[in-house]
Amino acid sequence: MLDIKEVLFDENVCLNLNATTKDEAISEMTKMLYRNQVIEDQKTFIKEIYERESEGITGIGDGIAIPHGRSKTVKKTVIAIGRSDRGISDWETFDNVPIKCIIMFAIRDVDMSQHIMLLSHVAELLLDEDVIQVLHTAQTSSEIVNVLRKDH
Repeated sequence: MLDIKEVLFDENVCLNLNATTKDEAISEMTKMLYRNQVIEDQKTFIKEIYERESEGITGIGDGIAIPHGRSKTVKKTVIAIGRSDRGISDWETFDNVPIKCIIMFAIRDVDMSQHIMLLSHVAELLLDEDVIQVLHTAQTSSEIVNVLRKDH
């Protein structure tokens, strides 16, 4: 089983997204993954993200969204995190709170069962108010990585 420590790294965390819309946020985070050699084809990965988005709301509340794409273009399964202090108000959410933190899953197409376990693990972490607080206020990417990697 993939451990969160194997898929979450500082270089895939951006604390100051320029994006103000969902499309811009997904594009900006996809570019980061491409620069970090996680994905081979940005257009294909974005298409996969939107296919999943069409299946249901990924804005889970508390200003957090968890989009995910499973694709052959993903070379290594990772979790990327982006934060927008301005907030993204056009992201569909359960509580109508603008999205400020995006936890994006880039899943290799052969890691399907791992994907469900990682998603479940992150969802469990997000039940902790302290974790949510760190996601919204951390000053460094290391703070976010450490709180999500910590055994709870």
